[in-house]
Amino acid sequence: MAKFIDSLVEYMLAARQVPLPAHVVQKGKSHLLDSLAAVVSGSTLKPGKLGLQHAREQGGREECSVLGTNLRTTPIMAAFANGMSGHADETDDSNSQLHPGCAIVPAALALAEWQNRGGEALLRAVILAYDIGFRFHQAFAPRSTTFGATFGCATAAGTLAALDAMQMRYLISYAAQQASGSRAWVGDDDHIEKAFDYAAMPARNGVTAALLIKSGFTGNRDVLEGDQGIVKTYAPCDPVKILAELGQRFTITSCLIKKYPVGSPMMETVDATLAMLAKQSVNADEISKVVVRIPESGARTVNNRHMPDVNVQFMVAAILIEGNLTFDMAHDYARFQNPRVLALKEKVQLIADTEMEKSGPRFQGLVEVTLRDGRVMREHVSDCRGRPENPMNPEEVEKKAAWLMEPVLGKNNVDQIIDSVRRIESLSSVRDLTKLLVVA
Repeated sequence: MAKFIDSLVEYMLAARQVPLPAHVVQKGKSHLLDSLAAVVSGSTLKPGKLGLQHAREQGGREECSVLGTNLRTTPIMAAFANGMSGHADETDDSNSQLHPGCAIVPAALALAEWQNRGGEALLRAVILAYDIGFRFHQAFAPRSTTFGATFGCATAAGTLAALDAMQMRYLISYAAQQASGSRAWVGDDDHIEKAFDYAAMPARNGVTAALLIKSGFTGNRDVLEGDQGIVKTYAPCDPVKILAELGQRFTITSCLIKKYPVGSPMMETVDATLAMLAKQSVNADEISKVVVRIPESGARTVNNRHMPDVNVQFMVAAILIEGNLTFDMAHDYARFQNPRVLALKEKVQLIADTEMEKSGPRFQGLVEVTLRDGRVMREHVSDCRGRPENPMNPEEVEKKAAWLMEPVLGKNNVDQIIDSVRRIESLSSVRDLTKLLVVA
């Protein structure tokens, strides 16, 4: 009887060349572009700048690109720095349990650039990594997002390093030794540890595992069920989930591409607030009360957090005052302390709605604004654009990517980046893409 490790490695090797459904390929391109845009835009924010600073301090051979900058460094440090940027601004993708792109794409890009691989190899590695990372996350639940992401990043890196069957076994063992994490990032005020946990650490760990094995490191051939395997070490575990529907259910097709650069549970609330203002302008000084209803599980994540882009009370107040939402607004700590915004924020009541939790779509946002003259405006949104139930089309993803990247790279470069991702299978070298993603 085949062991889990046998079936897993067999699938991972086959995934390098088996035909993929057209819709999976297109979703892969969209998530690749979306993740690159998150890295580039995040390079301008504090977590991204700190990642760049750390990479500069470490030095190393100039082999891989740190996006949005002029730095070239080692594959490990490039994956780390790009990971810090990738989850700096809450515009990266998610599937409500993981934020896969911000970690997997930096890891995959580093190995693809280092090994001078082509675009199709990069795309396949990313799609496979989403599948493997998510399944490890599910099998070993409850775990932090870092745990599953490490296996996803190692998968992407090992695939692009062209490791053979035995080396892939070692790779999974080295990923298991580095898999860790907790939800302690909830106490982070600046999105810095969160960027490290969600993206930079797993990207670094995955690339490290691949490079060690590539250079000749050996290890446990069956870290799942073998002697002192992780199935026992990390109980409770359901190892069947590691292989569940591989090749049939592609994780990348069920991920959210965010319409707005905010925490996922408040997407519908932001959409509802903007839809309300599109119908009728509001003088924020005339508002007496705002009630926001979000399903209970999501409300906990965005309730009065210390970071503006995951604080629903702040985001609603700021949008009502400004009349719109900009990238800068979502990450402006000065505005976060602005007296006028704070005054309106105090009028925003968040209700963790248990009835929403029990029935209807999982993701909802209902906003009621009561004015001093007694008028009430109400907007209710379910499954905001970008959710798997209401996905963006490729053109919408490209428009979002341009919005994020053009302030950093300029329109000409961004047009070429988008075109390169559209035809990623025809790129003979990923280096032709990365040279567009850096600044002089």
